[in-house]
Amino acid sequence: MSNYMSTKPTEELIIALGFAISRWQDSVEDFDGAVGEIYGLSAAERRCLSSVSHGPQPANAIAKDVNLTPAAVTTLIDRLEKRGFVRRQSDPHDRRRVMVAAAEKTEELTRQTYQPVFEAGAALLENYSMEEMALIRKFIEEVTAMQISQTNALRHRK
Repeated sequence: MSNYMSTKPTEELIIALGFAISRWQDSVEDFDGAVGEIYGLSAAERRCLSSVSHGPQPANAIAKDVNLTPAAVTTLIDRLEKRGFVRRQSDPHDRRRVMVAAAEKTEELTRQTYQPVFEAGAALLENYSMEEMALIRKFIEEVTAMQISQTNALRHRK
């Protein structure tokens, strides 16, 4: 970029993108909150279900994902298991290790609530070229890593 060109339009676009991302984050939080209200799930319980919906996880991985102590995550898993959202199973690679898996109730919740969002998002992405989608993916991955870094930094300031 030439030194003679104003950076004002770039700065304005960066600010506009920041506000758009903030609105997107708020809308996702609102949607997840509505799921929690309908299914009687706390934010930590929803995060746990998200973690196991990608495949069985050990409790310590869930604790890290949800930002809970091992004791607290055990209590959370007990509650979710009692309500039929998760089940414990043996690790096929280490029978001494217990894994937490999504139960049918979580799979149904996902089909009813998150699948329509996935499908609507996929339909939106069909409007973009492969190159544009690659750029969107790169940006989302980078901004996610930045947000995780900022969250970790914030937690360590306590």
